[in-house]
Amino acid sequence: MRLTIGVKSVLTVCLLIAFSLTLVGLYLTKREREFIVDQTVARLEAQASLLAADTPQSIVLRDAWARGVAARTKTRVTVIAADGRVLADSDEPSQQMENHLGRSEVSTALQTGSGHAVRFSRTVNRDLVYFTRSVPTAAGGPLLLRLSVP
Repeated sequence: MRLTIGVKSVLTVCLLIAFSLTLVGLYLTKREREFIVDQTVARLEAQASLLAADTPQSIVLRDAWARGVAARTKTRVTVIAADGRVLADSDEPSQQMENHLGRSEVSTALQTGSGHAVRFSRTVNRDLVYFTRSVPTAAGGPLLLRLSVP
């Protein structure tokens, strides 16, 4: 059976439309993800700003403080020393956690005061949006307050 030129033209146009719609869908999905990440980072930044003043004094409570803050903010809370040691964490025992100095959001916060990243967390086995803020202490060295959400 031979296809007429009209049928071939219609099929070609349909394929072009399907291809174009696929490209538009992929582009819009990417833009939507970027928008959601930007909004999430802004929310985490605002929460970290409010918590920054309380962090140095409350860190003596360690994981208990982090769990309390996490319950109020609906985030995962981690406090990290300038050398990368985890001092407090809301989800895992901080003494058992690996050094976080190599994490991109942590190293950026040490250099510029704040940093963020979207990456897979091996601790909770899913993608998280991280925001880290450097918090000055009376002792001179900064603490890093990191908040994250799925």
